[in-house]
Amino acid sequence: MNFIFFMPDELRAESVGCYGHPLAQTPNMDALAAEGVRFDQCHVQHSVCTPSRCSMMTGWYPHVRGHRTLWHMLRPDEPNLLRYLKGKGIYA
Repeated sequence: MNFIFFMPDELRAESVGCYGHPLAQTPNMDALAAEGVRFDQCHVQHSVCTPSRCSMMTGWYPHVRGHRTLWHMLRPDEPNLLRYLKGKGIYA
């Protein structure tokens, strides 16, 4: 089983060819969308990327361990999806 976590910063769906942009040339992303899973809706836990990404990696709401910022991200004692996968024999 393969996982690809693709989290570009400041990329909106309307800027990618597979979501219907008439001029965008994004063949690699279009191929991933065609061969994998492409979501049509996105609901995030926070309007800022860092708290939202921390929430996705821990499974916790952003406020559970205080205010998440670029300087207060994941801590070693918190749950971590990538550490969990590594423990199951799935390596990057």
